[in-house]
Amino acid sequence: MKRIVLIFWCTLTLAGAAELPEVDKKAVELWQRGNEFQQKKSLSRAKAEYQKALRISPRYLDALYNLAVVSEQLGENTEAIDSYKKYLEIRPNDADVWNQLGVRYDEADKKAEAQAAYEKALAIDPKFGLAHHNLGVMMKEQGKLDIAQKHFEQFVQLEEAAGRQTGDAYYSLGALLLQRGRVKDAKLLIQKALDTDPTTSYYNNAMGDVYLASSEKELALSAYRRALEKDAKYAPAYSGLGDAYRLAGDREKAAEAYRKALELRADYSLVHYKLGLLWEKTQPAEAIKSFEKYLTSAKNPEFQNEAKAKIEQLKQAKTE
Repeated sequence: MKRIVLIFWCTLTLAGAAELPEVDKKAVELWQRGNEFQQKKSLSRAKAEYQKALRISPRYLDALYNLAVVSEQLGENTEAIDSYKKYLEIRPNDADVWNQLGVRYDEADKKAEAQAAYEKALAIDPKFGLAHHNLGVMMKEQGKLDIAQKHFEQFVQLEEAAGRQTGDAYYSLGALLLQRGRVKDAKLLIQKALDTDPTTSYYNNAMGDVYLASSEKELALSAYRRALEKDAKYAPAYSGLGDAYRLAGDREKAAEAYRKALELRADYSLVHYKLGLLWEKTQPAEAIKSFEKYLTSAKNPEFQNEAKAKIEQLKQAKTE
């Protein structure tokens, strides 16, 4: 299953006017220049203008917010966190900025701080759908699937109540339900996601996972190929192709697909486990290497016990 780590939300909002009476006129002019540079994708120059504005008016919310967003776009996560925190010192009840701060903490692998920020956003605004989504992702990663499902369901309900058909809302819930074995429900939701945008690679990949769970290998192969048509470097689709070929008994094509997934993503540890499954009956030495690689490369290996048991069984078989 594809982890939905890639679904975090950040929209650059260019406020229309200074929000505090003490903002100096010159600071507003610098902020406006920063916005112009940002719109031209001159991010470093935009950042410099926002910083100049803040040196004149340190409590200028618009400049703090836009500085945080530009820092994100420049890959300067620590600076983005600092700017969001300064913003929240002045305006502590902004649910959107708490959510943004949570995303930045998540990116920095500060999971406790990220969770607290998402929860703060929801305490301020219980109907803030994006915070429900992001907290749901965290709960899913922690294995708290009941809690994650409630947050994803809330996200779907809020989006539909607002008249929005949001693909990522359907996708997140559908992927979770598939993980829980509710294949038919997952299929309906993933199809809704595809209806919103059939060009999204991970929606097509998720439908491949649905077909694979239903043992519809040819349909699965078609869905994974569609995912790769949309994004030729989407490693999870190659992993899915490998699964479909492996279950169809085509070891050569399965191995080729798995190797391509690892070529695109060297940290894709789960694929080593899948290679172990592929070779355990025909090339036990290679299978052992793959299972061991999985155990040493994965941070929190989901199939740790299974991999250890298979290694032991394969080693015993060699001595008999």
